[in-house]
Amino acid sequence: MPLAAIAVHQLRFFLAFGSSGGDELSATGHSYLHSLTPWIVLLFALGVGGFLCRLGLAWRAGAAGDHPRRSLIRLWLVASVALVLIYVGQEALEGLLASGHPDGLAGIFGNGGWWAIPASLAVGGALALLARGGRAAISFAARLGRRSRPARSRSARPLLAPAPVFIVHASPLACCAPGRAPPASL
Repeated sequence: MPLAAIAVHQLRFFLAFGSSGGDELSATGHSYLHSLTPWIVLLFALGVGGFLCRLGLAWRAGAAGDHPRRSLIRLWLVASVALVLIYVGQEALEGLLASGHPDGLAGIFGNGGWWAIPASLAVGGALALLARGGRAAISFAARLGRRSRPARSRSARPLLAPAPVFIVHASPLACCAPGRAPPASL
């Protein structure tokens, strides 16, 4: 979602200002976005890693998990509304904190800010398709995991884990260091 929110923000400026969108970004107090890029890439990498973990678990377990199936339209609308709200919040904070950025509704929807709505719809649709594709990939991995395991016959015994081995420690008097020296000889 953070990567999608930045994509909406950048796409809004490039739709409103064309090739001079980068100049407009730096002129209106958006230079801080360059320092956020590594963190957003890190969050994206963590999301991809979580998805790959989930994919591996589905393949090993042979089950995709019990998650309610949402309609594509509902996912699209929820993601789009969330992206618009994130954009509005981000622009409102920039209006309060960044120098050179207009505040209020002029800072949010002025100078082509209304382009954030179609950009949110486009990016929200991509997110919905990505979520649906991820769910399909997990279901496919679960089916492959079930097929790759051979069926057990009734006569085959399951493998048992080895019994734990307990080491009994010897008494301190049984070894060479009982805790005191022998009596002195006369």
